[in-house]
Amino acid sequence: MPAAIGKQELITGIVVPIGALTLASIAVAPPLVGGNLLDWVRYGCTYISTLNIGGGAADLGVASIGAIVFFLAGVVSGLSGFAFSAVAACVLWLLPPLQAVPLIMLLSACNQLLSLGTLRREMQLRHTSEREGALAYIVGGFAGVPIGLGLLQALPTHTFAAGLGIFLIVYSLFVLLKPDSLRIKLSGWKPAVAVGAAGGIVGGFSAFPGSMPVVYLGLRGANKAEIRGITQPYILALQVISLALLALTRSAIFNAQFWLLWALTLPAVLLGSWIGVALYRQMSEVNFRRVVLILLIVSGISLLAKTLI
Repeated sequence: MPAAIGKQELITGIVVPIGALTLASIAVAPPLVGGNLLDWVRYGCTYISTLNIGGGAADLGVASIGAIVFFLAGVVSGLSGFAFSAVAACVLWLLPPLQAVPLIMLLSACNQLLSLGTLRREMQLRHTSEREGALAYIVGGFAGVPIGLGLLQALPTHTFAAGLGIFLIVYSLFVLLKPDSLRIKLSGWKPAVAVGAAGGIVGGFSAFPGSMPVVYLGLRGANKAEIRGITQPYILALQVISLALLALTRSAIFNAQFWLLWALTLPAVLLGSWIGVALYRQMSEVNFRRVVLILLIVSGISLLAKTLI
């Protein structure tokens, strides 16, 4: 009986978020594509035969590389709860930024939905006497996103991204070498809103909003359930608002080719996420902290690499 219950929960955790996202896509995609089914057929034939990526013809090997990258990003995010964009940013070498960034955001949202479904008992939205919730971080994040987007348009964001990348690398290496040297006791809803806003600003110009809450919670010594219970709803909420803003201001991005590319890469992401969550459940607290720090280093390196694109 327990095995049957566990299997039912696993199926529910997978089917519910995927079904919700599919219904949302069905509702959103037709207006953006224009409701013409022939567009799908035409783009499908063109895509399978030549794959018009980045403004030039490429073979199916490019799509395979993209699927592998997104699969690895799904594994990493399923394992840690963040860093999907850090790994998936590799596709910026294959796709133009205006196509790659929204695709990464949407696939990351799908990945987060699957993780939230399978780990829903660890998610915490509201603050209680026993555990801190994600709501204060989300409120701060919503306030910070417009500032980050303003920086993206008005200031040299490569400098900000490089500085953030160096900070993440130095911080993570220091904590790895001296794990108990950095600790803070600052907590409450006010610091949470401030950290959420900082993440929103960072996410606005770098697409890595989860880095700030992860660093803050790590400095407080939060356990893996607490970190995931806050960072995953936070990242998903900021991704949704960012996608909504893009849909309102740059709707031409979400054309038939975009949705076809999303459909082709989504299975790899979901498979990777499922594997990552399974690995997470077997991981100890100490190993989880090490993985988080290593992934923060990867995120920092990814940010530095983005300045070269």
